[in-house]
Amino acid sequence: MTRQADEHHNDPVVTAIERVLKSERDGVEMLRQRSEQARQVLAAARDEASAIARRAENCATKLHTRYLEKLQTEIQRLTENSAPQSDNVDSAVGNDDEALIQAVRRVAATLTGGP
Repeated sequence: MTRQADEHHNDPVVTAIERVLKSERDGVEMLRQRSEQARQVLAAARDEASAIARRAENCATKLHTRYLEKLQTEIQRLTENSAPQSDNVDSAVGNDDEALIQAVRRVAATLTGGP
């Protein structure tokens, strides 16, 4: 039996088959490793994308809050500036309607980037 094993060991066909099988095993292992690395990279990319989405949402929320505060401040300023100066409130309100409409249009244009 030892003689047969020695004969097979020196046989070039057996050696070639063993090399092919080893290459196949190595290839399968390499494929498994690369597949695991790809899963890890994908998981990290998904985590990063989620973090970016959270930061973007926070920035948008802060931006909306700042614009709302700016709008409220501007409305307060306009309200204070357009307060009736006389005892006749009805006539003062009638005169300030156009000014208030123009002020609202200016604020809206400023907030939307319009002219």
